[in-house]
Amino acid sequence: MGEVFALSNIRIRFIRGEEVKYISHLDLMKSFDRAIRRAGIPVIYSQGFNPHPNMVFGLPLSVGVTSQAEYADFEVDDSISPDEFMKRINNSFPPGLKVIDAKERHGKANIMASIGAASYDILIAAADGICADIVADKIKGFLEEDRIYVEKESKKGKREIDIRPMIIRLEIKKQRDDEERLRAVDCSSKYTNSDRWLKEYIESLYRDDVLPPGFKRESIMHLKALLSAGSMNNLKPELLVEALAGYIGQELKVVKIHRTGLFIEEGGKLLEPLDGNVL
Repeated sequence: MGEVFALSNIRIRFIRGEEVKYISHLDLMKSFDRAIRRAGIPVIYSQGFNPHPNMVFGLPLSVGVTSQAEYADFEVDDSISPDEFMKRINNSFPPGLKVIDAKERHGKANIMASIGAASYDILIAAADGICADIVADKIKGFLEEDRIYVEKESKKGKREIDIRPMIIRLEIKKQRDDEERLRAVDCSSKYTNSDRWLKEYIESLYRDDVLPPGFKRESIMHLKALLSAGSMNNLKPELLVEALAGYIGQELKVVKIHRTGLFIEEGGKLLEPLDGNVL
């Protein structure tokens, strides 16, 4: 008989940066598989003709989206601690992937089955140079609507859905507020993940290559959104922007989307997946 190991589960939080934002979810899984093998991490593999590591990811990202809050669960033997797992896999990752936290998981529900909400920073550009104050007023009216219908593409074709219950929070950040926050950051120190994203966002305002043709950099606006996510109700930021553009009557283009958080609903509260109350 083969050697029998005691098993444990490790949940990680990782960054998906600019370098890997265009790879598919399948390619992301392959990158993890390769890194695990290179690092010699004792992940448990499935049985059968084509064994694969027992790993489950949270809500898959759309191609082109970056994130500072991706999560995955791994079944491992208990010879490796979460800290050792994080250290070894980071030494084997390609640029753009980095684990920033890891903890042992004791609950039965995996990360994919648990996610209930996601937060995003969304950069949009307006074709006619509509100012942020006007958009902020429009957002207030948008959120006061009882129903917001949009067409959603599915495997069965297009269907009309009401996304209003899926918009938990939506606000616009003023450019000057972001600039003041950036000036408060010590540029000689190591940025936190959020500050790094903010720095890249502000710098992007002065790069013409980030804008669609016909749009000016002065028209860029910064939306912050908390949306329903997961297997039951899932609202993508692109669909939110499409609905907002229809309500405003203004062409809005997505310049960039960055996921800032994934959350699990527990006792009426939204908790981070590494919170002790959900592990």
